[in-house]
Amino acid sequence: MSTVIGAVCVFLLENQAAIASSLIANASYDAIKKIFNFSSLKNKISKFFIDEEQVEEYLRKICEEKPNNPHKPERDIEDIYENTTKSQYNSEIFEDIKEWVLENKNTINETINMNFKNESGFNIGIQNAQEIYNIQGDYNIKND
Repeated sequence: MSTVIGAVCVFLLENQAAIASSLIANASYDAIKKIFNFSSLKNKISKFFIDEEQVEEYLRKICEEKPNNPHKPERDIEDIYENTTKSQYNSEIFEDIKEWVLENKNTINETINMNFKNESGFNIGIQNAQEIYNIQGDYNIKND
């Protein structure tokens, strides 16, 4: 696991989220925002920040920084908060993040089930499209 948010997920959801956290850990904040509903997390923690920009910066950091304390992720949550806001940490922040992770447990677990297998050719996961142009790849089954 290589980000603070990944460490928090593993800590809270134990082994169940290990695969999801590695996917989360290797994704950028912008990609993670497309998977998870961060608006509810922003609403929960916004009371601890001066403005929305500071909340956004904090979320970006917990999604992109490597954890120093993977077995005690609250310490990383605290350090990033204090570095971002230059204010004293309030432990309610971790409780709000914990609550949000548990509320999004199903989404995190669904991330675990995103298992793509590519032996040859191309993979298309779950997609909805009206028209697809310029699909390339080896679509012939090869029995070697």
